[in-house]
Amino acid sequence: MTTTISCSPSLADMRALQADNLDRLRDTLQQVNIRDVVPLLVARNVLRTYEMGALYAKNSSEEQVDALIDLLKTKNHWVGPLTDALIRNGKAPIATILLEIQKS
Repeated sequence: MTTTISCSPSLADMRALQADNLDRLRDTLQQVNIRDVVPLLVARNVLRTYEMGALYAKNSSEEQVDALIDLLKTKNHWVGPLTDALIRNGKAPIATILLEIQKS
């Protein structure tokens, strides 16, 4: 008798999937003012204060979004806080897209 064991995806697999999802959202996130969402990510301990400063130091909003995505790719448990930050800043449609991408 053969038994199939189901296991959860590894942390590395989950990070790779989430990184791909962030890349898929790159253009959509260009609509977001980073200064609106980053403080909430710091408050939720997703980002550190010095990381916030590094993001703000970027010259353009496109560079800021790219840097935010690169930072989030190194973090765990950022989906909920980012979704919350988007909703709190009137970007619920983007939050919905993020959640839909996570499901697929």
